[in-house]
Amino acid sequence: MSEQKIDQSGLPIYSQDWWIDIARGLSKYRELKVVHRGVVVGRLSLVLSRSRLGLLRGQDPHWSHLGGPIVDQRLSRTEQAEVIRSLLQQLPRWASFHFVCNPDLSYADLVRRAFKQSGFDLATQLTYLRLPSEGNALNSRNSKHKGHIKRAAKELDCVDITAKEFVQFFEANLKASKERTYSPLGTMRLLIEEAVSRGQARAIAARPNSGSQSVDHGRSSPYDAAIVYVWDDDRCYYWLSTHRIASADNSNAKAHPDATKLLVVRAMEDAQAMNLIFDADGVATPGAEIFYRDMFGLRMEQRRDVFQRETMLERFYQRYRQQFKAMIANKIPSWAELWILISSVQIRRSPRGSGELLLFCVLGEFASS
Repeated sequence: MSEQKIDQSGLPIYSQDWWIDIARGLSKYRELKVVHRGVVVGRLSLVLSRSRLGLLRGQDPHWSHLGGPIVDQRLSRTEQAEVIRSLLQQLPRWASFHFVCNPDLSYADLVRRAFKQSGFDLATQLTYLRLPSEGNALNSRNSKHKGHIKRAAKELDCVDITAKEFVQFFEANLKASKERTYSPLGTMRLLIEEAVSRGQARAIAARPNSGSQSVDHGRSSPYDAAIVYVWDDDRCYYWLSTHRIASADNSNAKAHPDATKLLVVRAMEDAQAMNLIFDADGVATPGAEIFYRDMFGLRMEQRRDVFQRETMLERFYQRYRQQFKAMIANKIPSWAELWILISSVQIRRSPRGSGELLLFCVLGEFASS
């Protein structure tokens, strides 16, 4: 007899069963559960991965910007607290963990308390919201930014693209910027395809039209920028974004400076038409904060809960890694120099065994440099 799953209504898209079934990818996926009389009353989904040093880390499933414990809403507060505690007790101590949780959950305060009692540190992640009642998407912008977006609308066409086209464009821009992603692109494509088929996503791109003054220098892609936004019954999330990277030899033209802004306005308009809250889906950098607050005039802030617990080895590695990298970048260190560095960070005053742990980190950085 199969277990009865948690009711999906009201869950963020990132926590819905179909999403998690794809977002788990081919990684070491774990779903911690609490079952009562054949009914799943709580679950915590995560993927495990290893760093170059072999350090084990667990986090929300791939491409999922929200996660953490999900608990049956029908339970009493006391029962919910016990379920959350039971889920966190199943997390192994020999791995580090990082979760971003929804502060809107009715039991969010119980989640915070349980994570704290389980030795996790609490931080927050800023996101910006826009209500569907706020009127025209351009009204909150100043005349300068409004003019930029209106000009972009004359010079660019917004078109729907397939999941395959978006992922190819995304990957090309990653390579051009010499960056990489730690989540599989194949999983991204499957998520977009399934979300679109369910009527929960749209992928759009901006490309120059006949009114554009830009010159085609043999672009590797016809698009200047592209985004994907996804939604559930409550919110529309600005999930993914990418823009064309100009090449040093001008073989790949620079993207229109306002292409992404135009696409985000379209996403806001779609969210409003669906009577959904537009969610910036997390602000990770000061530049992104300026993008939403100053360029788009978004004023409603929300703080997502971020929980992290690190193993002792992970803490040592994170604390001293920059010192190791700086030294190794200058020259290949001798064993004597390695010992001097270890002594300089006062390893002998650390708990027993810490010297061996730190030496392991040094050798790991040396091997991977």
